[in-house]
Amino acid sequence: MMEIEINTAIAERARAGDRLTAAELEELDASDLLSLGMLADEARRARVGDTVSFVRVLDVATGAPLDDTLRARAASCGEARLAAPADTLRATADLIRRTRALLGAGVRVTGFSLADLTSRPWGPLGETLAVLKAAGLDAIAEAPVDLVTPEQVAAVRAAGLGLGVLSVHRLDEAGRLGVLERARAVIETNPHVTRFAPLPREQAVAAPTTGYNDVRLVALARLALPQARTIQVDWQQYGPKLAQVALTFGANHLDRVAAGDDPALGWRRASVEDVRRNIEAAGFRPVERGPA
Repeated sequence: MMEIEINTAIAERARAGDRLTAAELEELDASDLLSLGMLADEARRARVGDTVSFVRVLDVATGAPLDDTLRARAASCGEARLAAPADTLRATADLIRRTRALLGAGVRVTGFSLADLTSRPWGPLGETLAVLKAAGLDAIAEAPVDLVTPEQVAAVRAAGLGLGVLSVHRLDEAGRLGVLERARAVIETNPHVTRFAPLPREQAVAAPTTGYNDVRLVALARLALPQARTIQVDWQQYGPKLAQVALTFGANHLDRVAAGDDPALGWRRASVEDVRRNIEAAGFRPVERGPA
C-alpha cells in the first residue's frame, strides 16, 4: 500500500482532539508512518505533556505460594496483579483475601481479565464483581475490547472496582481500525475509562505483527481516542526497544516493569534504571506510579 501525506484538515482536527470519522481514520492509517508518528506525538504532548509514567508490577501466578518472599518482592511495587481466577468464585475470593492479608493495605491488589470472569458460570457478573470487591480486590486488571461489551465494563464501576486498562486480546479481520472503533464505543459509554493498551496480548499465527504495524497502531490510538489520556505499552511483553519507539508515537505509560532485579547484572541493568534511561533517551520525563 502506497503511503500518503496527511490531509491538513484531518491533522488539525486530530490536534484539537475532535472525534475523527471512520473515513478520516482510514486516511490516517494509509498515511506516511513518520508523519503519523509526529502528529501523534504532538497530540500526546498537548494532552499529557512530557511525562511518561511507569509502574512496577508483581505478577502473582496461579498457584504461587503466598509467603514472606512474595511480600518482600511486593514491598517496592505499585501493584500486585493476580494472573487468573481460581476454579470457583469462593476459591477466587479466598485467594484475594489471603493476598490482601499478606501484602497489607499499602499495595494495590488487582487481577484477572474481565473476559475471563464473564466466561465463568458464576452467576450475574455484577454479583461476581461485588464478591471480589468485598474480598479486597482494588481493580480488574484489564478488559479486552474485542471480548467484552461496554455494559460489562460499566458493571466493573458499578461494583466499586477500578479498571486497570482497556486492552486488546487479538487483532481480528477488522484490523487496527476495527479494534479502535470498539475501544471508542467502550470509552464513550464509560467516560471514566481513560487508559488504553492498543497492542494485542496475543498474536495471530497466520499474520504476526511487526514493529512497523505496532507503532502505527499506537499512533492511531492516540489520535482516535482523545478521551484516553493514557496510551500504554507492556514493558515485559514488548521489550525496551519497541517501548521506547512507542513513546515517540503517542504512548505515555509503560506497564509491568519487573518487580525485582538480578543483582548480578549491576545497577545499570536494573529494571527501573533501564526504564528511566529509555524514557529519558526518548526525550521524556520518567515518573514512577505508586499505589493509587
